[in-house]
Amino acid sequence: MKKLSTLFATVALLLVATFSASAVENNVFKVAGDRITVTISDLAPNAEGTALIACYNVDVAADAINNCSSLVITPLVRDEKGNKKIVEMIVVNGTSRKVNTEWLQRVCYGVCDPNSVRFFTLKEGEALHVKTCTQVPYEEWMDNGAAFYVTTQKATYKPNCIANDPGEEYICDIPFLSEPLVVDPVLAPIPVEAKLEGSRVLRTKLFYPVNVTKKVDNYLENAEALELLNTLDKGNFEVTSVAIEGWASPEATVAYNQNLSINRAKTVKGIISDKYNFPQDVYSVKGNGEYWDSIIEYVDNTNEPVVAENRAAIKDAIAANGDLDKREAAIKKIAGGKPYKAIFDAVYPRSRFATAEVTFQNKGYHRDDAMSLYKADPKNLSADEYVLLIQDNAPQDVVDTAVKLYPDDARVAAVAAARAYKDGNIDKAIELYKKAGNTEEVYNNLAACYLAKGDAENAKKYLDKVSDKKLAETNANELRKVVLNNKFFGK
Repeated sequence: MKKLSTLFATVALLLVATFSASAVENNVFKVAGDRITVTISDLAPNAEGTALIACYNVDVAADAINNCSSLVITPLVRDEKGNKKIVEMIVVNGTSRKVNTEWLQRVCYGVCDPNSVRFFTLKEGEALHVKTCTQVPYEEWMDNGAAFYVTTQKATYKPNCIANDPGEEYICDIPFLSEPLVVDPVLAPIPVEAKLEGSRVLRTKLFYPVNVTKKVDNYLENAEALELLNTLDKGNFEVTSVAIEGWASPEATVAYNQNLSINRAKTVKGIISDKYNFPQDVYSVKGNGEYWDSIIEYVDNTNEPVVAENRAAIKDAIAANGDLDKREAAIKKIAGGKPYKAIFDAVYPRSRFATAEVTFQNKGYHRDDAMSLYKADPKNLSADEYVLLIQDNAPQDVVDTAVKLYPDDARVAAVAAARAYKDGNIDKAIELYKKAGNTEEVYNNLAACYLAKGDAENAKKYLDKVSDKKLAETNANELRKVVLNNKFFGK
């Protein structure tokens, strides 16, 4: 005996993908002189190939029959040799049919399983909508030329009579599977919460030319650094402290540079307090003297020839001289001062600066503000802010940064996974969903990812973890399509 899986499929191109929720026009069929509409939503084999899944809607017009009569609507599968299988019987009574209908029940039960007979009564001026989704067991004759029909009959009483009205009408063929079914998995929304609570810190830096302590609002990147603070001068932020520290490059004496660094810090305090409305009592000012960190890093890592050739001597001079004035003098003596000149040109200009470390409370989310904080330094944003931002159609680099900075945050993973799925990066979506927690929504979405890859085994593994049948229902049907595609087309 052939299995139904060698026969049934989709109803060709007009029923492609076993229909979608938004059925195309050709899925809709008029019968009984346009009094009844049959809309096919699914007509294809089950995953095992042992039954035909038949899902359709039957709409009966309000004036389809007179008040004292009944319509018997019988969807069925049959072939040209007379073999047939009744799917069900839908009995629609007119508005005045309130008398006993035992006779009609006996007629229907005589040809159809009583569990497959349903009775309805029209309401005055209202159409009737009947929804069906059932399975028709496989029979061998269905292997060749089977089609879907609807028979409409009229039942009258006194005398009891049932007659064709108009009788059996062809709906559509049930052809062989000619192309893969379109698999359209559905992601479940994963609720995520983000709370903007607790203190946060934003850091910015202003640079100075040599020996300068006056206002330098537009020197190097200072304008952008100051504009970043403008983000915090808004109602959704509360600034609680502004700690400012000044630095100087090593030329001149330590004492001179200490004074220079203090004055630079004071200048930055004045620039910020003039521009923004932060309370005066939040400021603190400190001078730190000479800044050597960038010099030491440059000496350790640069490929500049004259510095690289003398790296060991320069490092010895730094290590041997805790007195910073003597340290600088020792470096100047190496190789006729050429390494010092290279260091001076490359590093000193950015060793003259003041930093502002602003502590604040974020009392609300605003996308533009969050993006400003991100552009200044991605570490400025908390996991909660990233959760909100990457849900807000943020650029892909923001999503990637959120995942990198907060790799163990299930909320970040869930939102980033949905983005990856939407962009067609299914493997990345799977990787992220596996970090998104152990909820039924996550399991459903992992199943959806594997369905998109045509991996029925893993899709079923995760779908079996979804106990909410309503949630799992749609993707369970998509799993059926994947199984059929793999069976027929090796996909």
